[in-house]
Amino acid sequence: MDAVFPPDPSGVAGALATLRHALADPLSAAGLKLELLERHLAAVPFGGTLLTDRVRGAKADIETASRLLDLLLRLSFIAGETAGEISIPGLCRAAGVALEEGTSAGPLLRLRPETIRALASVAEFLRSKDPGDSPPRSRVEENAGRVSLRMDVPGTFGALDPARLFQLPHGEEQRADLFLARAAVEADGGRLQFLEREGHVTALFSWPLPESAKQAGPS
Repeated sequence: MDAVFPPDPSGVAGALATLRHALADPLSAAGLKLELLERHLAAVPFGGTLLTDRVRGAKADIETASRLLDLLLRLSFIAGETAGEISIPGLCRAAGVALEEGTSAGPLLRLRPETIRALASVAEFLRSKDPGDSPPRSRVEENAGRVSLRMDVPGTFGALDPARLFQLPHGEEQRADLFLARAAVEADGGRLQFLEREGHVTALFSWPLPESAKQAGPS
């Protein structure tokens, strides 16, 4: 599904930012009250251990919710960005991702600046999966009306389902980066997925070819 934020995304960005601020204040107030309650219980001789455990659990839930609100703010930044024309090789240079030699410039895509951060985050994740800690091998492909960037390294996901890497994270910074990376790519109608085949872990970015590139034919 190639869903794209509207051409004028300011309304989307503003709505997300407003929602984040509206939820942040009550959460902050609740967290402060729980902190005071926990201190009070700790000062009471033979205080209720069960109640203390519940307070600590509620505090942990609020911390998780606060991290998710921070992600909501980042999503508002992505929605508010203005897309500009850039080729995949140009995108890779900006993100510090090396392409295989001889890669042509290819078509210009309209992408948000956050896509640069997305590429860098995914490249770092792939590198962490390679026992040799080497940069991913990256190449550009065109087929079925789409242009793709394929990045892979030796390694496996083990028992982990690759699709779960993009689910809302719970306190793991690298997972948060992957969640935001997919959001940035999808904001411009792209796709990002992880694959595993024959001892290799692959990240596949793809975007629809612009109409001008479709009419010109293969480069």
